[in-house]
Amino acid sequence: MSAAGQPGPVPAGLIFVGGTGRSGTHIVGRLLGTHPRFADVPIEARFHCNKRGLGDLLEGRVSLGGFLAKLREFWWHRVRVDDQPRGLYNLMTRARFDEAADRFETGYHDDPVPACRRLFMDLLGGVADGEDKPGLVEMSSHNVKEAQTLRRLFPEARFVHTVRDGRDSASSVTTKTWGPDRIPAAIDWWADRLRAIEDGVRGEEDGDALTLGSGRLHTVVLDDLVAGDREAAYARLLAFLGVRDEAPIRHFFDEEMSPAAANRGRWANGLGPIGRARVRRKYERTLGSLAHEGNHVAAALTDAYERLG
Repeated sequence: MSAAGQPGPVPAGLIFVGGTGRSGTHIVGRLLGTHPRFADVPIEARFHCNKRGLGDLLEGRVSLGGFLAKLREFWWHRVRVDDQPRGLYNLMTRARFDEAADRFETGYHDDPVPACRRLFMDLLGGVADGEDKPGLVEMSSHNVKEAQTLRRLFPEARFVHTVRDGRDSASSVTTKTWGPDRIPAAIDWWADRLRAIEDGVRGEEDGDALTLGSGRLHTVVLDDLVAGDREAAYARLLAFLGVRDEAPIRHFFDEEMSPAAANRGRWANGLGPIGRARVRRKYERTLGSLAHEGNHVAAALTDAYERLG
């Protein structure tokens, strides 16, 4: 593994950052987007990896019409439960969006995979063009879960799986309307999503295993980036992407990647000694189950828990 500042032989061009949700995907995406080589898409685009997205389209789980209806409505402009608007409208004009969608609709059946690839670049590539950068970072949570579909579309892509202490992920989930409202149940929610990601990373085609290797998939433990051996974790990430340490990303790493910014240890807030002990036992049992199942992030999470507490 190269040291920080010493790139690998081929720098990354397209990076998909993903995780369970509430795992640090946004902050890691922003970190990478400060590098002179990469522009980060400022929203979760989702159309390429969520339900009724490109993966479901290619596998026949949604029709072309069904995909386009969601693309032209929900993924173009949606309003979250907090009344904040989200969608591709943040990135381009409606005319440019419609042109890309119409071109995709016309050409999809003739050659589906290239059509999907072109749609992705038509809709998101302008982010990199606008910043005059050669690389692109996209941070939708389901990216790693849909890694086999995205690998099919973009064989050159690299995947960064962002994880954090499951207790903190669970605590964050309890503040949302779409997840469990108690930490033990939210730890189960978190673990089930790690299992779904594992299924996505592992796959087969014509009987051949398609598990992503270390050259295509890298696990980042957020706790290490903000509180552990920060420099070593940072160096491993840069080496995986094949880029040097540069002043803008170094500044963001030094100034923005802190335990306070990551709300590290938030799970213990408001809990007494008995409550904290129960959550610790629940988390330890869950880590043990993930390790027994061979989940690819279990060892890194267990190591961080034992080192950082």
